Amino acid sequence: MRQLTFKGFLHKYVRELSYCRSNDIRLLAREVPEKNYRLVEPLVLYALSIGKNDYLNRIAEDSFLLAESFRFEDMSLDDVISMLEHEIVNNDGVVPLNYVKVYQSYHYFRDKQINQNHTKMLMRDKINELFKQKNISVYRVYTDLGLNHGCVHDYVKNGNVQGLSLDSAKKILEYLKIA
Repeated sequence: MRQLTFKGFLHKYVRELSYCRSNDIRLLAREVPEKNYRLVEPLVLYALSIGKNDYLNRIAEDSFLLAESFRFEDMSLDDVISMLEHEIVNNDGVVPLNYVKVYQSYHYFRDKQINQNHTKMLMRDKINELFKQKNISVYRVYTDLGLNHGCVHDYVKNGNVQGLSLDSAKKILEYLKIA
């Protein structure tokens, strides 16, 4: 599976934040004066990522959006990304916080599966400990919870976190805690 890029994230993010569910710069810019100010920073970064920053500068009607659209004039997306990464590490106030938040949201979505897999591995350690303490079989757990036996067995015995959802791992852990 390919890793999510910042450009790909922005493409999805502005669509989700907009009322019109579009990636058309003109439609998105029209939404800002209609009280959709949460769209400003992602829209500016999105326009920069697709090379339409000059176009956004020309069509922006809202004064706040217009001011923000000139913020990264004559910069490439790579320059802005390095500024955002520098800001996250050093926290020196060079880039406004709302832009940093957009970049942090990207990191959250990009690393979500990795973090969930890590959580499932930590839960597996506790689950195996509870299996030994309570002397309960894996068969009883997946039968009582109605889970796929192959996925549960592979998770508990072999540590395969890919086949079991985080919710299912939580169910197993809760079941073993109260059993």
